[in-house]
Amino acid sequence: MKPQEVFFHVDLDAFFAAVEQLDNPDYRGKPVIVGGDPDTRGVVSTCSYEARAFGVRSAMPMARAVQLCPHAVFLHGRMARYGEKSREVMSVLREFSPDVQQISVDEAFLDMTGTERLFGPAEDVARELKARVRERTGLTVSVGVAPNRYLAKISSGLSKPDGLVVVPAGTEAEFMLARPLKDVWGVGEKTRARLEEAGLRTVRQILDCPEALLATILGQAGASFLYQAARGVDVGIFQRESSSRSLSSERTFPFDVTDQDAVEKLLLELAEDVQFRLLDEGLSGNTVHVKIRYSDFRTVSVQETGDEAVRDSGDLYARALALFRRKYERGLAVRLIGLALCNLRDSSAPEQLGLFADSARERTRKVEEAVHGLSKKRGKRLVTRARLLSHGPDGDE
Repeated sequence: MKPQEVFFHVDLDAFFAAVEQLDNPDYRGKPVIVGGDPDTRGVVSTCSYEARAFGVRSAMPMARAVQLCPHAVFLHGRMARYGEKSREVMSVLREFSPDVQQISVDEAFLDMTGTERLFGPAEDVARELKARVRERTGLTVSVGVAPNRYLAKISSGLSKPDGLVVVPAGTEAEFMLARPLKDVWGVGEKTRARLEEAGLRTVRQILDCPEALLATILGQAGASFLYQAARGVDVGIFQRESSSRSLSSERTFPFDVTDQDAVEKLLLELAEDVQFRLLDEGLSGNTVHVKIRYSDFRTVSVQETGDEAVRDSGDLYARALALFRRKYERGLAVRLIGLALCNLRDSSAPEQLGLFADSARERTRKVEEAVHGLSKKRGKRLVTRARLLSHGPDGDE
């Protein structure tokens, strides 16, 4: 008999701000806002719960955050440090499951199916996981436990910070029926407004609405998504991409984002994350894949195979940025951006370099490899590539 599927969604609480408060005791208990420059259309990347009490939210324009909470500690962020702490947390998660699907720098799914005999009941395991993350890293996580990834994702956000919510198998529809429409992951403010204009204000009303009628309001893709989501069915948006050996990272925005600069900045973060995981695993590749999901859940992707393997995080970012700009439909709101390097191979395998190989790029790669090796030996990222980290559109990376 096939075991009942069990998934954890582990979400670091106010991650960037929490790291800043961990490293700087003076920031603890104060509103901390990490993001771009308010004078250059910057947005909030993360804010502490103290800042959220003033109405500040992720993806909000920084200028608005300054208005709401002018006495906050405003920081441009340290992506290398956040990447270091992220890897510490992911290392802990891999002690609980061999199948850890990291979907962004601060969240991951664990497939816990069949592990009950080894570790015990899922709720007890989740509590132990939370305790171990706090002990090893000094950070807190919220965990959602459910029979599918979609419900695990929703439940992890219901009792933040340091939360734990369990959705037992067989209660999926009941769980969704108790949710207000704003808690249905993927239904943003604009979508809710369109539904409310049509008289649909609750999950129960959505359940009573035929999918064909929903399609006249949201389009076929949005209707299909909401019809399944309202019933607690896994809508498949967190499934692994089917591709030959690859490494990927992606980020879902908490709000629909139309600021192209903000999306491109996220690509920079994803490029660094993927590159350092490649170094960890001793892999390389030359096929770059970029995924874009729009606010209506239409998903498009583009990939390109270069003549040479990606050399470093700056090279990966440059290739990803070119692909994004080629595919992005300017002005449309983005919900998710993803980056993958596909068709991976052992990085020690010999490679034919181009006739006019860039010696500067080669030196940069060697430096990045050396820094990575030293960081692993010391247990922390000691040096960052300032040229790359200052390359973000708002100059805050």
